[in-house]
Amino acid sequence: MKHVRTLVAVPAVAVGIVLAGATQASARPVDPDWGNHESVVVVHEPGPTVQVHDTANEARQAGAAAIGGAAVALAAVWIHRRRHPAEAY
Repeated sequence: MKHVRTLVAVPAVAVGIVLAGATQASARPVDPDWGNHESVVVVHEPGPTVQVHDTANEARQAGAAAIGGAAVALAAVWIHRRRHPAEAY
């Protein structure tokens, strides 16, 4: 019975998200003068530079991603074993 509810709930949530997005898109005001604007070139000043190749920071991020991925995999195995105890052994 849980699978039937999931099969009904997932499309319902997807349709709800699409409808909410469509409502927001159609609520924007329309500019009646949209084709009569002069084009303007905006030049941006370059901002301060930041060093992005920090080896220690990259190693920390890679380690955190590996631990997070392992946690997700272990949680999936644990949930599968709880839901299907006869198939686990």
